Amino acid sequence: MRAMTMAAAMACAGLWNSPISAQGQAVAPPVQMAAAFPADARVAYVDVDRVAAFSAEGKAASASLDAFRAKKAADLAERSKKLEALQERINVGASVLNAAARTALQREFQRAQVDLRRASEDAQADVDHAREETMQAFSAKLFPIIGAVAREKRIWAVFGNDSGLAWHDPATDLTEEVARRLDAVAVKK
Repeated sequence: MRAMTMAAAMACAGLWNSPISAQGQAVAPPVQMAAAFPADARVAYVDVDRVAAFSAEGKAASASLDAFRAKKAADLAERSKKLEALQERINVGASVLNAAARTALQREFQRAQVDLRRASEDAQADVDHAREETMQAFSAKLFPIIGAVAREKRIWAVFGNDSGLAWHDPATDLTEEVARRLDAVAVKK
């Protein structure tokens, strides 16, 4: 029972399979060093998301996008508060307002609901557009650097974390040859 409790405590503490010192203290696992890039490699991989997360340029872009999102969220929160205040006015005044005033207040509430919904959709579209522009600007800076590193390492192609091609040596592009052969096959038929 005590062994199970100790194992559970170690697992919860993230110490499971950690070496233990002579004093019974957990010892940090050795840091694994990245393997040296193989000199004969001709294809490579770049995790663009990690580059964005670790680079100053990526962090700045992310911070800018987060600030834009926060601004849009604050605007929507303010509109939502106004809508809630209208709802409260309807609830409180239901018994004391005449029919015309109650109807006018309900119309105002419905317009505010529609306005909030449209503002929310517009804000989402604005955030999506800003994210796309940010990604394009980051990519415009990143891909020439990927190409430079690839040329230095004599790499033919670099794949990204989305399984797409991030960079390639133009000499390895078979597009025109494949197109010519495709046309040649089509002409023979």
